[in-house]
Amino acid sequence: MSGARARQAVADWFAGQPELSAERVGDGWLTVLAGERKRTLPVLVEVGERTLSLQAFFMTAPEEAQADLYAFFLRRHLRSYVVRFALDADGDVLLVGVLPVEAVTVEELDRVLGQLLQLADDTYLEAVRMGFASYIEREQAWREKAGLGRNPIS
Repeated sequence: MSGARARQAVADWFAGQPELSAERVGDGWLTVLAGERKRTLPVLVEVGERTLSLQAFFMTAPEEAQADLYAFFLRRHLRSYVVRFALDADGDVLLVGVLPVEAVTVEELDRVLGQLLQLADDTYLEAVRMGFASYIEREQAWREKAGLGRNPIS
């Protein structure tokens, strides 16, 4: 399968998702998936001549407990299909995946994007709690002092 056939499979997948808006960006598509715990997950799907790559912004660089958080991410790799956690140059956490263009079908793209969203939803709250525990603690104290209910993230 060529990159052109993989691009057609991606276009067909998006055509079958009327609830999703997608913007063409070069050789790719930018969309936002909606999860339950990770409510918005911006995803870039790019097709090259040999591979399809997915990249999604997961969370900003953690402020604390980085070693524990990175170990948590690495352990999750043992159970994931194609999608992996990665860091960008600023230390922000991404979800990434790469498929050979020969493997790209509407069904496979659906499977991989579903896994990406499931992985984000399954790990987001725990990751935020680990990477921003002090901030969350300060916010909860402020909410209590202001007479507001607890933020459910804690």
